[in-house]
Amino acid sequence: MYWICFGDSAKGLLRYVRRDLDDAAHILAIGDDYSQGDITDVTDRDARYPVLAPWRGDPELDGDRLEEQIGRHFAALDQLDKVDEAVIWYAGGNPCEQCGLRYVVSRLQQRQIPVWVVEVGWIPVSEIAQANDRVRDTSAVGVITDSHVMNTLLRLVPQPILRRYAARVEQRNLRERAAQSSRAGMAYFSTVGETAPNILPYFYKRRRMLTETEQAILLTEWKRMQEENTPLRAMVDGKLQSVPADYYDDIILSCVPEGENVAALTVGRAIAKLDKTGNRVGDMQIFSRIRALSTAEKLIIVRDGATYRDMVIRKIRG
Repeated sequence: MYWICFGDSAKGLLRYVRRDLDDAAHILAIGDDYSQGDITDVTDRDARYPVLAPWRGDPELDGDRLEEQIGRHFAALDQLDKVDEAVIWYAGGNPCEQCGLRYVVSRLQQRQIPVWVVEVGWIPVSEIAQANDRVRDTSAVGVITDSHVMNTLLRLVPQPILRRYAARVEQRNLRERAAQSSRAGMAYFSTVGETAPNILPYFYKRRRMLTETEQAILLTEWKRMQEENTPLRAMVDGKLQSVPADYYDDIILSCVPEGENVAALTVGRAIAKLDKTGNRVGDMQIFSRIRALSTAEKLIIVRDGATYRDMVIRKIRG
């Protein structure tokens, strides 16, 4: 049995829950984003490199670490030919994972092996609360933040205090996610990697096997997108469609500040705004469009930088 997912974040979560759901499962993580770029032959390293390495030039991520990650991706592609039974984990409102689903099925379909799917998406808030309660009943709790300093301090905090802190964070995040939801009492996850290990069993219990007809449809859709080979694929009215490179530009421009500010602000705002349209778009994809919009004289780069943390932009006045 092989579990197939998209991205290292999803792989890390699946490793954590594997011991409880299927300890014998092998996990393959596809590291490419087939919603972007030339998909005529996704095994062509040169053709896929611009998408596989969008952060090239960032001193924190370039070099050996980058090549190692690309190597892991192509090794996973090679292993697809060894899969005897598959469970594909993907999110419904996510063009990257939707494209990945179609590609993987296209690789597996002709061999007529069992293919299951686990679709991450809507979940009742009550289910998350119950899952969080079960976590708090465990013998130890760990909390990881984006701050290295904070992480160091939290490791020194006694477990009783850490449990209370983790519970408050869980409840706050739960309230925020429920408040942003368009369905009362429900929360939505647009990627597998943004869930949590204690939530994944809810979706796994609802897995289903794809019929031959469903696999044939997904294969046909993948071939169609390969023939169209547009710069982007996106969720349009809930369906995966080929779209032009500037498809997200209007929303990105609406997130550019009037005054001078770091591009990271626009990137963060655009990710949140696009998420509401059913499209989870990566930060580097938005960053590349900021450069394209500058070239098209639709915004001003006040100070350029290798990353969006270093770049300063503003709207064109008047």
